[in-house]
Amino acid sequence: MVRRRDYQSFFGSRHSRRGDFVFVAGRRRYLRWVVPLLFVAAAIPALMLLFIRGNGDNKPVDPNATTIPTLLTAQTTTTATGEGNATVGCPETSADPTSAMFQGTPERTGCFSAPTISEPTILWTAEVGLQGWLNNPVISDGVVFVGSAGSVQFEGDRRDGVYAIDLATGDELWFYRANNDVNGVAVSGDLVIATGDEYAVWGIDVTSGRPVWSALLGGSVFGAPLIIDDLVFVGDASGTLTALNLNTGQIQWKATVAGDIRGGPASDGELVYVVGEDREVLAATLDGQEVWRTTVEGPAGARTSVFAAPTVAGDYLIISLVRDAVFADPGLIALDKSTGDLVWRASDAAGVKTEWGSVRSSPAVAGDMLVYGDTYSSQLIAVSIETGETLWSVEVGVFCYRHWSSPIVVSGQAILPRYDGGVYSVDLVSRSKLWEIYIGDPTLRGNFPLDYGPDSCSWDPVQGASVLASPTVAEDGTIVVGTLTGFLFAIGDESWE
Repeated sequence: MVRRRDYQSFFGSRHSRRGDFVFVAGRRRYLRWVVPLLFVAAAIPALMLLFIRGNGDNKPVDPNATTIPTLLTAQTTTTATGEGNATVGCPETSADPTSAMFQGTPERTGCFSAPTISEPTILWTAEVGLQGWLNNPVISDGVVFVGSAGSVQFEGDRRDGVYAIDLATGDELWFYRANNDVNGVAVSGDLVIATGDEYAVWGIDVTSGRPVWSALLGGSVFGAPLIIDDLVFVGDASGTLTALNLNTGQIQWKATVAGDIRGGPASDGELVYVVGEDREVLAATLDGQEVWRTTVEGPAGARTSVFAAPTVAGDYLIISLVRDAVFADPGLIALDKSTGDLVWRASDAAGVKTEWGSVRSSPAVAGDMLVYGDTYSSQLIAVSIETGETLWSVEVGVFCYRHWSSPIVVSGQAILPRYDGGVYSVDLVSRSKLWEIYIGDPTLRGNFPLDYGPDSCSWDPVQGASVLASPTVAEDGTIVVGTLTGFLFAIGDESWE
């Protein structure tokens, strides 16, 4: 049993009109100026460089072309635009932040208090199979747990399963073998809960790696499990939200929404929230009573979907939108978490850029703002929780059309892996890049390729592998994240002993 090979693939063709919602809408209007720019670039490279710096955003190219020109790539210098915001503390949540679940809290806020890194270094690497968008590590009691997409995405192979890795050394402690890709994991007490493409949810002994229970559902189970007390909540490809008993795996209740549930659910401790790919949002009590249901709308005439888990930020439920064209404003909306009423649609009040694409990740929450990595750019974006207005942006890395990773915030610093293979730290008060480290090739030991530059990413990195997974952070400040090389990386500080 495998999930359908549609646009969630992280190995989709760069020329496909599917894989990444390549922005076909409005494509012809860009082709009118691509050819003239080729001549300008060939004759006056310096003039083109100045154009890029002033334009602040790149235009899509023909996805059906045999080669992808990399003319309008962003600069590698770090810049910031917009008004600052110095409120960066972690919000109040229904449970203390823990590295044992995706984004740290049931609200999926992604905000932690831990030692920060000043001089990043690779502490260890561990080979664990492909780490795609859903393969986000978690940490509990000095052990890293992560699901693997194996050696080949969508196909059963010897690397499909759940890995337990010693946080201190990178040594493999145990491996639970699955018959197909494993996606999200979370830990509670003595159990690792994992979801996978076998239509299955597993409860695995945290110490031995032996199965305790398993449950078969109505489709591939994609996102990170949500654990609240003795309940596990998961979403699957049939659009079903399922609540299971944590200790036995027995199904307690089910509810459905339109479209695959890809990113998984979120909760404020009283209600559980889930969004289907077809934009239907459900809020239910922890015992399965429906409170409200609504369908959110994208821009008029646009094909719009939802991939990411929603984020609970104060009184609001934040939803990320995947859209098939570029628009004047970011792809985020906020609903009243109590009623489902629309509160705001994000707007580019700071004038960060002229065209905005899809948001496939869950933003992190820091103080009164949301932060996330942007597509069709090289930027970390900050948005006001109250108004949805852009506050500022910081340029990190190089221009990429794609972005999948959700950031985390560690003691006021945003940690953002990007599609170009780099991991970047941004100070949210000074709005400046603090450090960067390269994990797209384990043999480079954190160093960027020698020829790394403005044209190093575009649709795919010219060298090395992309990062689609989201990071987590241990209590000692170690950051862990995986890549499409099949390796898990632990990042620490050179001063640590």
